[in-house]
Amino acid sequence: MLALFTRLLKILNSEQSPAQLAAAVSLAAIIGMTPLLSLHNLVVFFLVLFFRVNLTVFLVMWPMFTILGLLISPVAESLGINLLQAESLVPMWQSFYNTLPGRWSNFYYTGVIGSLTISTGLAIILFPLSKWLIINYREKWMKKFEQYQVVKMLKASKFWQLYETYKS
Repeated sequence: MLALFTRLLKILNSEQSPAQLAAAVSLAAIIGMTPLLSLHNLVVFFLVLFFRVNLTVFLVMWPMFTILGLLISPVAESLGINLLQAESLVPMWQSFYNTLPGRWSNFYYTGVIGSLTISTGLAIILFPLSKWLIINYREKWMKKFEQYQVVKMLKASKFWQLYETYKS
């Protein structure tokens, strides 16, 4: 756990693009909050590899969003029921289900379509928010953070030695 925390600090302090880190958070939200064995998650995995997002951030955020997904699953179920039973959308769902990707997608399950809708909306919000947070951390907070007495004590500990080992 300590090594994972040091890797996250290293990534935040690195020169890696904030957009890549923010994309990792956003895509982890989609994967974590939706049922794992769905076709859209395969697409998200390909996006993770294609856009070369930071895998450490993605793998750390995934379980956190999974817990959030479990907490909001009743809301996702009710949203899924409303989406699937909306009179204006029924013809679209029927024609989509009659295609092969439509059957593989599992969108006919209320939990899948509801959680995908919520997680996609959250991912759209999380991308600019996490990018902004990372940029502000690097510009403002990192320098202020190093001035605290707790951080100075932390730099003298074994944790900081472990961080320095991973840093190089």
